Amino acid sequence: VDIDWEWPNACGLSCDTSGPDAFNTLITAVRDEFGADRFVTAATTADGSEGGNIDKTNYGAAIDKLDWLMPMSYDYFGAWDTSGPTAPNSPLASYAGLPKEGFTTEAAFEKMRAQGIPAEKLLLGIGFYGRGWTG
Repeated sequence: VDIDWEWPNACGLSCDTSGPDAFNTLITAVRDEFGADRFVTAATTADGSEGGNIDKTNYGAAIDKLDWLMPMSYDYFGAWDTSGPTAPNSPLASYAGLPKEGFTTEAAFEKMRAQGIPAEKLLLGIGFYGRGWTG
C-alpha cells in the first residue's frame, strides 16, 4: 500500500485542515489493517522551505510503521505557475538564483532527517520526464 500524501494542512485543489498528526493516524490505521508482512509506504511533499509543507506534518511519528517514505523531489517549478519562474524541475541542491529557497531535494531530506526519519527509510522520488517552457 502506498499513500500519496501531497497537501497536508495546506491548499492544493482544496484546503486540508486535518492537523499535523493526521498522517500518523492514517498510517497507523493502514498498518493495523494490513499487518507487518505487507509493505506500507508513502509518497510525500518535498517542500523543504521554511514553514513549508514538510513542517506541517509530523512524519517522524509514523516512520516506525512505514517501510519507507519517498519525498516527491520533482515539480518544484512548472507550467502550472503561469507567471513563472522558469527553473529546474528537480533541483538537487540550492544555487545562486534559486527562485524559492528550500525547493530542493537536499532541503527536503534535511527536514525529514530532522524529524527523526532514518536515512535508510528515505527514498528519492524522481520524475522521469522533462518540462518545457515557451515565451
